[in-house]
Order: sequence, then structure tokens, then C-alpha cells
Amino acid sequence: MSLTGIGVVLIGIAFLVIAVYAAWTLNNLANVLRGIEKTVDQMPQQLDDIFRETGQMLSHTNVTISEVNDKLRTLSPLFYMANDVGEMSRKLTTPLARFSINKRHKKTENEK
Repeated sequence: MSLTGIGVVLIGIAFLVIAVYAAWTLNNLANVLRGIEKTVDQMPQQLDDIFRETGQMLSHTNVTISEVNDKLRTLSPLFYMANDVGEMSRKLTTPLARFSINKRHKKTENEK
């Protein structure tokens, strides 16, 4: 066999190795794409479940917020009454505090 024949055989073997490697790589890629296809096929059902659960959660949240608002409306008069009591006690104690401060100042002035 001549050198040209040996070269052609070597090129053929190299081409065969490249072809086998390319086939193996493409087969692996096809397996990955099949897995992606299965995942994508399942997505609409999963998204439907997620949206359904999200809708229920929002509905429960709205009910809870409504109940909290009702309870706050019920408690509002108590807060207003507590504020009124605080204001009244402040109005009653302010003159007493001023009187006490004035007495203290007069006492310290007399001691000087």
C-alpha cells in the first residue's frame, strides 16, 4: 500500500472517530432536549396549580384584612377614650406642675 493509501485510511479512521463522537454528543443532546420537553409539558399544569393557590391565598388575605379592619373599627372608640383621658389628665396636672415649680423657685429665691 502506498503512502497515499495509508493517508486515506487514516483520514477515514479519523472521520469515523469524529462521526462516532458527534453521534454520541448529539444523542446526549437529544436526551437533554427530551427532558426539557417533559418539563415544559408539565409547566401549564404546575402554573395552573400555582395560580389557583395564589388566588386562594389572596382571598384568605382579603378576608383576614377585612376582619382586622372590623376589629380596629370596634376598638377605635377605646383609643379615642384613652386619648381623651390622657388629655384630661394632662390638663389637670399641668396647673399643679406649674404651681409646684413656682413654689420651688420662690423657695430657692428666699434661701439665697
